[in-house]
Amino acid sequence: MKKLAGLGMLLALCGAVGCDESMTDHKADAVREQSQADAERVRAGHDQAADSVRSTTGKDALGNARTDSAEAKADAIEESGEIKADAIERSGENKADQIEATDNNTTVPPTNP
Repeated sequence: MKKLAGLGMLLALCGAVGCDESMTDHKADAVREQSQADAERVRAGHDQAADSVRSTTGKDALGNARTDSAEAKADAIEESGEIKADAIERSGENKADQIEATDNNTTVPPTNP
């Protein structure tokens, strides 16, 4: 019974050690969070610009521009913002992945035959 309890404690200890985040993990997380915040600002800015376009022609009951051309322009602005925001997020994720790749804890040590 003591051996079983000892084995359980050893497994718990091994699991806890693997949960510690390295400084590199924190840096990568910070890059991801910043890129997501930047992307949200881009989206919000483009959404606001699109709403301004819709407001210049007046809006219908659904919040769309009253003219097709104004609605198309507003939709294009929103789409452009989404594309830019997605690119920012991808770039941030790539940078974070590169940071994590430099962490010595994520590399597999070579095996000695």
